Amino acid sequence: MKIRITTLSLTILCILCLALTAYAGTTTFYNDGGIDGHDRDLPVIGPNYPGGIDISNGFVAAASGTPTTLEWGEWSAFAPTSFSYELGSAAFGTDLGSGTVAQNSSNSVFLFTNSAGYGVYDVKVGITSLAMTAGNTYWLSISNATDAANDGTQNWDVPNGGSGGPATCNFRSSGINFGDCGVGGESFTLTGSTLGTTPEPSSILLFGSGILGLAGVLRRKLTR
Repeated sequence: MKIRITTLSLTILCILCLALTAYAGTTTFYNDGGIDGHDRDLPVIGPNYPGGIDISNGFVAAASGTPTTLEWGEWSAFAPTSFSYELGSAAFGTDLGSGTVAQNSSNSVFLFTNSAGYGVYDVKVGITSLAMTAGNTYWLSISNATDAANDGTQNWDVPNGGSGGPATCNFRSSGINFGDCGVGGESFTLTGSTLGTTPEPSSILLFGSGILGLAGVLRRKLTR
């Protein structure tokens, strides 16, 4: 019984060690600048304005892995209540993921009221997406925003004093992509799990042989 328990424990330890090499932790896939909140914004049109403008930002992923958290800067006349996101390999694409996120005071933190009369919010929410590859271009879109008054007056903050971040910006109206917004990208950050380096087969065999050797030593000691 002791031999079986020892062997099982070593086997489980081996499996866990190999599994841990598959993920290296969390990382930032892209950061397009912190929230400015003062100089400029672009619309995030709500459901009451179907002919309005939506925004999509193109960016190059800095790491390989799966984004699980989206943070962005929102201007809203009243407390924001929900918005939709899209992640894809083309502007306004959804092939990596999409969804609608409910907003509250814990995931959409009020920062200040700016000179235009809008409340500026730091929005940080969980999202669901497929994996990205470092060096590839992807697009993040935000649309269909609502607030406590359901008036559609939500906007996406343009960072860096209104000049925008380095991401490419496209705008869409009535389902048609009209291309360049005329400024850089809006304020957003994508973070999540990054894929680590998978061990080479020779390394796995070496590690496994060491474990088996240790198991043999322990077995001999237990049977004496």
